[in-house]
Amino acid sequence: MKSGTSIMLGVLLLVPAAAMAGDDKAKLMDTNNDGVISSAEHAAGAKTMFTQMDANNDGKVTAAEMDAYHAAKMGGKAGDKMKMSSVDKIKKIDTDGDGAVSAAEHDAASAQMFSKMDANGDGNVTAAEMKAGHEKEMRSAKSGP
Repeated sequence: MKSGTSIMLGVLLLVPAAAMAGDDKAKLMDTNNDGVISSAEHAAGAKTMFTQMDANNDGKVTAAEMDAYHAAKMGGKAGDKMKMSSVDKIKKIDTDGDGAVSAAEHDAASAQMFSKMDANGDGNVTAAEMKAGHEKEMRSAKSGP
């Protein structure tokens, strides 16, 4: 079984770091513009991201699909390369070990990530909580297990 930190890290790393930065990501996910992201808004945003990455619509995201998605989001900027390979990212949340992330695996990891980012336990995530959660996981990824 994967650890909670590994799952959260895996989901965080599915999105390029630039796209995950605090306020911008929060504004995209805060569809009702109330200043916080509810679990429903987060789940909808995660589902949209998964659907965009799943280029062949087979219900799974492969490393090749993830690489293509990241390249498109980053606009081909070489300086914005990911710190971890897509294969390694997938391994973090691939609970059945098939080398791809299914919609169910992505949904479960996204829900767990939301819970961990909700620092005050109010059922919502602010831009500050999202940014702090992302920064914490990036520090954890750099320092290793």
